[in-house]
Amino acid sequence: MPNSLDPARTAGKIVVCERGVNGRPDKSAEVKRAGGIGLVLVNPGNESTDGDLHSLPAVHLDHAAAPPVRTYAATSGATATLTDGGTSHVYPQVAGFSSRGPSLVGNGDLLKPDITAPGATILAAVSPVGNKGRDFDYYSGTSMATPHISGLAALYLSEHPTWSPMSIKSAMMTTATPTKTADGENSVDAFAQGAGEVDARAMLRPGLVYDSGERDWLAYLEGSGVDTGTGIKAIDPSDLNYPSIAIGDLFGKQTVTRTVTATTAGTYRSRVDLPGIKATVSPPVLHFTHPGQKRTFTLTLDVTSAPAGRVDTGALTWTSGRTTVRSPIVVTPQIVRAPAEIEGSGFSGSNIFSVTPATSTLTATAYGPVTSPVTEGTLTQMQEVSYDAAIPSGTKASQITVRFDAVEDTITGVLWGNKVGGVLQDVQIAVPDSDGVVTITVPHPTADALFVSLVAMGADGETVTPYTYQANHITADSPITGKVTVTPDRARVIPGVPTDLTAAWSGVPAHTRSGAWIEYGNGAGTFLTLS
Repeated sequence: MPNSLDPARTAGKIVVCERGVNGRPDKSAEVKRAGGIGLVLVNPGNESTDGDLHSLPAVHLDHAAAPPVRTYAATSGATATLTDGGTSHVYPQVAGFSSRGPSLVGNGDLLKPDITAPGATILAAVSPVGNKGRDFDYYSGTSMATPHISGLAALYLSEHPTWSPMSIKSAMMTTATPTKTADGENSVDAFAQGAGEVDARAMLRPGLVYDSGERDWLAYLEGSGVDTGTGIKAIDPSDLNYPSIAIGDLFGKQTVTRTVTATTAGTYRSRVDLPGIKATVSPPVLHFTHPGQKRTFTLTLDVTSAPAGRVDTGALTWTSGRTTVRSPIVVTPQIVRAPAEIEGSGFSGSNIFSVTPATSTLTATAYGPVTSPVTEGTLTQMQEVSYDAAIPSGTKASQITVRFDAVEDTITGVLWGNKVGGVLQDVQIAVPDSDGVVTITVPHPTADALFVSLVAMGADGETVTPYTYQANHITADSPITGKVTVTPDRARVIPGVPTDLTAAWSGVPAHTRSGAWIEYGNGAGTFLTLS
């Protein structure tokens, strides 16, 4: 929408405006100034739809609804009617603009975020200065969610003035309820919601709390590699007495320890839901005769069928009568430590490499090699060429190779990302190596396609950059050219002790790149690049 509208064209009309450049309420104010009677605000991309205090009746639509609205608005005699609605949104739902975990600082051993609270389109008291003289306005963001949590914590302290901050946090987290997905289902995305949305009533009856103090946190810092200078003994970061349980690298099997304090007497029985992981709670039942009693338990998690390298989420729940104490669990299972990629060259050859198994049995199966056709093309200055590499069903690993024959002073690179349901996600940048090659390797892809965009910026408009593009997708039944084997393919080993494997190949085409996948189980594997 332009900064100003022509009243001769706007008076008495409903105006369609695109989000961006200036503030959303500013748009309706300008429409009103120009004599308009309503506003339809549309998003140019996939963004939030917000509740704002507009100067006249307004509707905010996301990008999917924008094209038909624009098309209809351009027709002669187009009309619009404002009716009751609002049933298309599911609440509570974590806003799209809300930050997600994991927290890389903690290496995945401490779940963040902790909890969710109302923070989108909150009617809040504001300063009239900067808010068009209003005493109240709709605000969104962490600055709105935080007061909800802070106010509830203050309410808690009024009832329990001696409770520690961590006890209050625990009461909130273990009684939280799941947020919703866009289709109305309970969300299981712990990196979006943490333990869930705070429940102001349930939090006052937590049953059990996980408490921690200064020494616990100093021990956690020491275990995270921070020298606190206190001399306090380090603990494994996953053993911090926290209301959630997180292991950023669950290598086969690990035991965590927790201590709970009773707020009411009772007998609590444990249950763990964590797909693909064998979970053992010891003791499985905790007895408390009075508030304030403490009990310590261990939780052992053993990887069985959970996909390696993919986040696995679930929960540990203690139940006593109607009291439920739920701790979210987030782990990333691993069954082997192995190189992500090894390389080879020539028509035939071999490569000896080392892996460290998490179990007493190591299996290794070779798939491929796959040699896909190579596409040739050229780029001129500021040109961008894009490819959608569809990922076949059952693909175990994918590798995109782009070779640039770049002249001096030519900057080349690749933008790439996953496509899920046709929606591009997590765009990344890759730059060529010293040989002008960009390699994008994706183990056990979860996307429908890989989007790859080639970019070249020459010193002048006449610069031409030749390139080649190749996509190798490896499945169990991919057409292969040549042969790849790995030995031993099955062996008894000592968990945690490195062992050598040999990858051998023959019949591999020359002057192009081939790819093979060496799989150890649970989706874990090593990509063998042959060129």
